[in-house]
Amino acid sequence: MQFKLDGGNLGGEDTSAPYAVSWDTSTAGEGPHTLTAVGRDPLGLQYTSNAVTVMVSNGPPPDTSPPTVTLTSPTSGSTVSGPIEVRATASDDVGVAGVQFKLDDADLGGEDTTAPYAVSWDPSTASEGPHTLTAVARDDAGNMTTSEPVTVTVSHAPPPPPPATFAPGDVFVSLETGSVQWRSPDGTLHAELVGQVPGAAEGIRFDATGNLYVTHWCADEACTTGNTVEKFNTNGVSQGTFGSGYNCDPHALAFDTAGSLYVGQAHCTGAILKLSPGSPSIEYTVAAENAGSFWIDLAPDGCTIFYTSWGPDVKRFDVCTDTQLADFNRAPLPGGETHGLRVLPDGGVLVTSGAVVSRLDSTGALVQTYRVSTGEPQYWAGVDLVGDGTFWAVNYLSSNVYKFDLTTGAVLASFTTGTPAQTVVDVGVSPGAPR
Repeated sequence: MQFKLDGGNLGGEDTSAPYAVSWDTSTAGEGPHTLTAVGRDPLGLQYTSNAVTVMVSNGPPPDTSPPTVTLTSPTSGSTVSGPIEVRATASDDVGVAGVQFKLDDADLGGEDTTAPYAVSWDPSTASEGPHTLTAVARDDAGNMTTSEPVTVTVSHAPPPPPPATFAPGDVFVSLETGSVQWRSPDGTLHAELVGQVPGAAEGIRFDATGNLYVTHWCADEACTTGNTVEKFNTNGVSQGTFGSGYNCDPHALAFDTAGSLYVGQAHCTGAILKLSPGSPSIEYTVAAENAGSFWIDLAPDGCTIFYTSWGPDVKRFDVCTDTQLADFNRAPLPGGETHGLRVLPDGGVLVTSGAVVSRLDSTGALVQTYRVSTGEPQYWAGVDLVGDGTFWAVNYLSSNVYKFDLTTGAVLASFTTGTPAQTVVDVGVSPGAPR
């Protein structure tokens, strides 16, 4: 019996029953094929069977390519003490199934199966001295790759006591838990300011004498608690609430040279309030997009309020004439939704817009964008100027804070707040240097 595939011999002739032949379908092309059997009797007469058509479908070849994986934070050689987030990037030609972080070859937390890949680590649970971090990525086929190791030094030394007063250049970040982190210019944590007011801490700003003001959103659904501004003295001690007449969710702040405080309100009326010593508050009704006067800043002319409304534009309002002005940006910003902003000394504006920070010149034209290349997801929130040609910005999606060179766009410094993603809102720099 001679078996045939598409008219060609399939193996050799089988001369004994039962008649059969082995066929490796992977040697045939995908799709339909015809099988027949030709029988031969002792006289040499041949008989061909009815044809049988089969479909060959072997699927793709097995996946043998391992994923790639790189640890991105912390960096090798760094010293760690308080809780941090260990982060990695991974990719695969088919797909990454998961990343398992390891500390000294032992699992650190569970496997992370979704990007961005990260795990929280409290170094206080490890012994002092050097430790090795790695990340192991796997794909669905079981291929695995281990990252290059990162060696860090764990230090249990207590943090230095906080300074007596805020120092010029100190960095403050607001947390949705309601508190504010107080850090030195290099990112070292001095203290966490926990005040007397409930509600998420949102915008932060300093007055001319260095006192810190923090907005708090409503702390309950009925908005009976929170929903105000809290003042801290230069020692970081809460002085209680400041001002009154807030509609709902005060968000951003700006002072004029006379000491009046402008308050942008994110929701409800969305109006801007002006609080002046010894005078009734004034409310300005401004044009809104997807929120109210979400983030605000006051131009040096003392009249023009620049603000964002969770939309694509940088908006303006003249508080001296109570007049809505034309939008400042000449074209839609690259990141879409606008958030934190600061007016620059040259009349331009620095504004966070989605995945980038954008710089507009004095005519409203886009001249530069800023972002980080760490592989982390990016959605920029608060921003503040240092006064020396640099600025700090908050990446809301990672809760990391970065310092940029305004001219070159280079990242000059950064710190991890140690809080979960999407919990850090605004950043403010203690005054002292020219701003």
